[in-house]
Amino acid sequence: GRDVAVMLLLDLSQSTNEKAYGCNQTILELSQEAVSLLAWAVDQVGDKFAIAGFHSNTRHDVRYLHIKGYNEPWDSEVKSRLSAMEAGFSTRMGGAMRHAGHYLKSQTAEKKLMLVLTDGEPADVDVDDDQLLIQDAKQAVKELGQDGIYSYCINLDPKADEYVADIFGKQYSIIDHVDRLPEKLPELFISLTK
Repeated sequence: GRDVAVMLLLDLSQSTNEKAYGCNQTILELSQEAVSLLAWAVDQVGDKFAIAGFHSNTRHDVRYLHIKGYNEPWDSEVKSRLSAMEAGFSTRMGGAMRHAGHYLKSQTAEKKLMLVLTDGEPADVDVDDDQLLIQDAKQAVKELGQDGIYSYCINLDPKADEYVADIFGKQYSIIDHVDRLPEKLPELFISLTK
């Protein structure tokens, strides 16, 4: 029997409003479509799952946006919250991961998985040195690991090789054809929860 709890954390920073390369949809629209497909699949399998989004406007304003809680059904209300998500501001990842980890940690499950879907590296308007936010996110991954949570990043930035391993070690995939995200995300989920 499967005993899995999943937290799907979506980067909703300003850059996700951009059109995906070679596609007429934005990164946000493709992410919403992919998350809908994944949520449907997870719901069919019967795993516990939650969905949240995040963006930030300095360290004093990291916004964590509730989309679906563990005790909520995957229904029209949750789907409308997902489709109403808007992108803006920056990508302060570490704080959002810690907050999401707080909810995931309280779940009783043999396997706890945090999937972070992002299109770029951590950044914010009040930080000049991106390494600070990369190291903060890396520390968040370490802390989550100590709490028994496996973090995995799905990165949509073709240049992610330059920084994503610094944060997630080997626990990441880069999807350079963003238009394939709706097909790739459920496949990745299946392989991570076998």
